Amino acid sequence: MRAEEESVINVLKKIIRVGTVQTYYPDKNAARVKFDDKGGIISAPLKVIRRPRSIVPGRSDQEGGKTAIAEGHSHAAYVTDWVPQVNDMVVCIYVPGGDGDGFILGKVM
Repeated sequence: MRAEEESVINVLKKIIRVGTVQTYYPDKNAARVKFDDKGGIISAPLKVIRRPRSIVPGRSDQEGGKTAIAEGHSHAAYVTDWVPQVNDMVVCIYVPGGDGDGFILGKVM
């Protein structure tokens, strides 16, 4: 690998990280994440990027259960916002030169 490619890869490793949620703060919509590949360090609270709501057809047993109606038919469904849970594996992105400022992009499925 050329030195230039190694340099780019090292920068990306600092910006994009995968870790495990340790704590979630619902009032702040933020979580602390542990990065095993960085010696087990735990981040400062990282803001969670909001995603569009998910509508899951055929499941009304979850919180927010409703009956969805579309184009003349209806079915059981629930609408949910994703929030990180403790032990979720998540992808995070850090602001370059941002003094630890970063965001949680989503859960690794």
